[in-house]
Amino acid sequence: MKSIHKTSLLVCLTIFTMFSSIGVVLYWPSLVAFFTSEQTATPQDAGVDPFSYDPPLPSYVKNLHPHYTIEAELHPSDAKITGKMSIEFDNPRSDSLILYVYDYLWNKMSVKAVRYQDKSLPFERGLSQIKLSNPFGEVERGKIEVEFEHPVPRRGTRYGVKDDIWTLTTWYPMLGAQNQQGEWYDPPLRINYGDPFIYHYADYDVSFISPKGYQWVSSWGRGTAEDLGNNRQKVRYQGQKLLNFALVGSPLYQIETITLESGLQVDIASVDKGNIERIKSIAESVFPTYTEWFGPLPYPHAAIAETSTGTTYAMEYANMAIFKRDMHQRNLIDHWLPHEVAHMWWYNSVATLESVHGWVDEGLVEISVSYYLQGRYGSQSSSSLLEEYERDLQKLRVKYPHGRLSKSLQQFATEEEFHWTWYSKGALLFENLRRQIGDEAYKNFLKRVQQNYHGSVIGAEHLDQALGQALQGEASYFVPNIQQTNDKPFLPARLEPYITTVLNGMSYYPPIPARLKGDTVYIPLRDVGEQLGMKIEWNEKDKRIHLQANGRVVQIPEKQQIADVDGNPVDLGVPLLEIKKRAMVPLSLFEDALGFDVYYDAEQKSVKIAKPSPIGKAKTL
Repeated sequence: MKSIHKTSLLVCLTIFTMFSSIGVVLYWPSLVAFFTSEQTATPQDAGVDPFSYDPPLPSYVKNLHPHYTIEAELHPSDAKITGKMSIEFDNPRSDSLILYVYDYLWNKMSVKAVRYQDKSLPFERGLSQIKLSNPFGEVERGKIEVEFEHPVPRRGTRYGVKDDIWTLTTWYPMLGAQNQQGEWYDPPLRINYGDPFIYHYADYDVSFISPKGYQWVSSWGRGTAEDLGNNRQKVRYQGQKLLNFALVGSPLYQIETITLESGLQVDIASVDKGNIERIKSIAESVFPTYTEWFGPLPYPHAAIAETSTGTTYAMEYANMAIFKRDMHQRNLIDHWLPHEVAHMWWYNSVATLESVHGWVDEGLVEISVSYYLQGRYGSQSSSSLLEEYERDLQKLRVKYPHGRLSKSLQQFATEEEFHWTWYSKGALLFENLRRQIGDEAYKNFLKRVQQNYHGSVIGAEHLDQALGQALQGEASYFVPNIQQTNDKPFLPARLEPYITTVLNGMSYYPPIPARLKGDTVYIPLRDVGEQLGMKIEWNEKDKRIHLQANGRVVQIPEKQQIADVDGNPVDLGVPLLEIKKRAMVPLSLFEDALGFDVYYDAEQKSVKIAKPSPIGKAKTL
């Protein structure tokens, strides 16, 4: 077999002690469908990335491409917002439409009217949603109009006003979210901690009226201001692909805008000029650090807003980091501001279903704080934080041994279990991966998550796909680990390395790449075989694959590894597999059964297959 290695092909990254092959079940009916398909793969340019051609997995939220046009006004003396809005979006083809209303049970938003084509629509108001019949009929895209009024609590809540600083979050009705099967998500019930909201990425055109002199920071910069007279001003914001739209403002605010090397503009708001300087020093360190690890934030604007004392601890909303002034005490700002800034990537640019998969963003942002501390203060500061996470994990193992990362927000017994699990254990899940694969591969992984899933709502399987692309193979790490109970250690990352395929001297990237499973190289049969001129047929009556190439006739019975080559049996060593509806065959089929010239380079993880010259004889049993 020239330089082909049939056994002991333990090709692995130096930081892995071992790769275990991922279990694959052979579904022969799927092979039948495959072999009767007339589709053929198209050769691609040799310069493309051969390991990024798997399309991104679908978002948990079906994208209806909503566009909001909102005209709203703040009435400070009455502490309320009045507004009219239109939402234009793709027809969801469902019987009903759902709007989410993220208000407080004790401070209800009033939805006064819903209209379609100037006709009033009846609706049913639930705890956190508005339900109405879908009026769109067969049109591809429609628009509904909503009139609302929302009191602003005079307290330091997530949505409220305290000391004349107005924190306006989830202040308007929002289009509900569907899964990919077209089913509407029920908004999870709030508890005393965590943020269980479900959002739908959208474009926004917001015109917001307030008294003249109010200074605002938002999810999309400072906007364009217009003097309306009578001591009123209107600021217009036009933003794209936002998870939500939030505003924080005050007549007392001082705002300074810094422009980072990446071009990102960051608005910093506080009532204290000295605090702005301290916030700016953190921002000028943390944003470049996170850009190095995650890639640039894919938005032109971000904001940092300091609220009054006694308000909500710290919050993330679209392109916004919000924290209370108390955090300057005991230097808490040096942890929680970098935490909230990291949410601009993890929660904002790439989202998740917070009540179910909150470990994704909370774990990522907590470990991100260690990158900030490492970059600004050195390894001792970073190590101290990691040691704190380790202590939390040990307490979690003792007190909640049977818990796991996959618990939903409402399933945690206590707030400490929630915090130790999603924050500390979640952070260590990512740190454990970084230590296995090294900084460069890990950064490549995080950047691929951003690249593949900006504007998507993701979970563990999306992370595993991006990890596989970063490591050039099919990876399994996050999906199994979130099911591990707290009393068990993290499972190591597993990888089936992809194999670069060269056919007759030309690089070829099939839709499903060749890969190493255990000690066997598997090749996608139809994609590669047809490029080599092979004739491939499936005989339904005999349940056999029929192949013709190089003057040979080969038959392979279903679920067997023995091929019939011109009437002689040839043992392929292992049976065929099916991966993503593609028949995968061992490399031995091409040489031992079909007589191609084959060379496998284990170090480079590449295989060369060429037409034989001259034709050799089959190797029989």
